[in-house]
Amino acid sequence: MKEGDKGFLRGLYDLKYLFGDKWVPAILVTLSDGPMQRKEILSTISSYSIGEEWSDKRAVLHDSYLARTLKKMTEEGLLTRTRHTETFPVTVTYSLNPEVLTFLTLAETLVGWVDDHPELIAQAQAAYSRRNGDEPDSLTGIDELDDLDIADHEDEDE
Repeated sequence: MKEGDKGFLRGLYDLKYLFGDKWVPAILVTLSDGPMQRKEILSTISSYSIGEEWSDKRAVLHDSYLARTLKKMTEEGLLTRTRHTETFPVTVTYSLNPEVLTFLTLAETLVGWVDDHPELIAQAQAAYSRRNGDEPDSLTGIDELDDLDIADHEDEDE
């Protein structure tokens, strides 16, 4: 083990636990343009088409789950919850903390890496789909996998 490997690994797991919840990335992106009320967050996220390549079900965010997730993210320090008592009725908005905006800027580099490696992403999505019993035809981009000539290593043991 190299010097610093343990710290790097710990950092990767910290990122996973901090940002790895199913709806956290969508909430972060939604709030990246500024504060919003919960109903605005819900309608914006509902307009996105996300995660279908990684799941056998259409992702639907329910208001009750959004409320719990916003509360959790606020407790973790990712979001700021502001009550506006100068209005009637009182409104509540959520916004990203500055450190989270910095994280999103840094994450653009990682997303660029994903964009540069579509074959790896397609292979991982296909494996995920097989493990979860999805029909291969339901995976977008499955035709591209045939073109990549990705071997099925399970057949090599026969």
